[in-house]
Amino acid sequence: MRVLFATWAEPGHLYSLVQLAWACQAAGHEVRFATPPASAPAVARAGLIGVAVGQDVAVAQIRNRADLAPWRSFGRWPESWAARPELLDDGHRTVLAALADKQLTVADAMADDLIAFARAWRPDVVVHDSLTFAGPLTAAVLGVPAFGHTWGTATVIRIETDRLDGELRPGYRDLFERHGADPERGPIGWFDPCPPSLRLPDPAPRRRIPVRYVPYNGPGLLPDWLHTGSGRPRVCVTAGVSGGKVSPDRLPDVLTGALAALTALDVEVVLAVGAGQAGKLGGLPDGVRVAESLPMTALLPTCAAVVHHGGSGTGLTAAAHGVPQLVLPQVPISAEIGERLAHAGAGLLPAPGEQHDPAVIGASVAALLDDPRYGKAAAALREEMLAEPTPAERVAVLVDAVA
Repeated sequence: MRVLFATWAEPGHLYSLVQLAWACQAAGHEVRFATPPASAPAVARAGLIGVAVGQDVAVAQIRNRADLAPWRSFGRWPESWAARPELLDDGHRTVLAALADKQLTVADAMADDLIAFARAWRPDVVVHDSLTFAGPLTAAVLGVPAFGHTWGTATVIRIETDRLDGELRPGYRDLFERHGADPERGPIGWFDPCPPSLRLPDPAPRRRIPVRYVPYNGPGLLPDWLHTGSGRPRVCVTAGVSGGKVSPDRLPDVLTGALAALTALDVEVVLAVGAGQAGKLGGLPDGVRVAESLPMTALLPTCAAVVHHGGSGTGLTAAAHGVPQLVLPQVPISAEIGERLAHAGAGLLPAPGEQHDPAVIGASVAALLDDPRYGKAAAALREEMLAEPTPAERVAVLVDAVA
């Protein structure tokens, strides 16, 4: 079987697909992984055969579009909004329309090259990040099955549909029709690595295929200090590698405040940053250890707690290792995992007006370390994740779709 994977961005969206791609390779199937050019080196570092398609337009869209400013700014949307779109007002829906337009721009930049490669290589099935519209488009052009794959969000967010559960947006229909494809021919299922207790129902019925979240955070080398205990609880602070792509020269203010709050506690503080970022960060409090390009799946098992921005990769990696979490979201979508962790008892999410308060941050981390209920809930969440079918077991879903 030939399996074509596709994503529009790295690292979070790309990394969530890597384990299933590896599982397909290990089962003897041929795998190719298509991404925009800037993401292709990350595919190669993951031990996969990459195909660079189209042009890099995503970061410029995120940075420069005025209609996306509310999405990349601090703020909270109604809790569980992705599962209950009726909670959204006209302003929220305007932002979702802008997000859809951004993804359509990315898809349009990928489409010609991706379709041309697929026609030459002839995949039997396409697996794509659920926001990579060029994936289902290519599958529809070739007449092969497609599967979406989420990146750990609590719901399958289908922003190509009006109000998340309605008709396909005109721009999405236009994309398909320009290539002679049927826009109604969408994915036949969505692989979902979000564990059950963090999951929200979808606003429209879809075939969700649970799969175990097996962390992949990129390659790296272990430093000598990693497994040498200081005698104090280790607390990781991170803004994720995605944040480093958009703002590589500075940490979000809220995480700078978190570092200051934690150095007042009797803990070992480790700031985890992406490649090339450590030398650009100044003004860090004394006593903060900086870990650059250290895979979170290696760092977090040594930690008693983690403070982060609400990224799915960080949140699910911490959950997979049973680590309690404090979530300080910087953008609306990042509050989602904090809300779900708080409901599960495995983490804390301060109120929006309190998450910049160092006293609140310090007290929250102290609670995660001192109150055994958080550790027990985090351990239970880990066990729940371990009970899900592995990516290797889910390869059979693809085989059955092709048979």
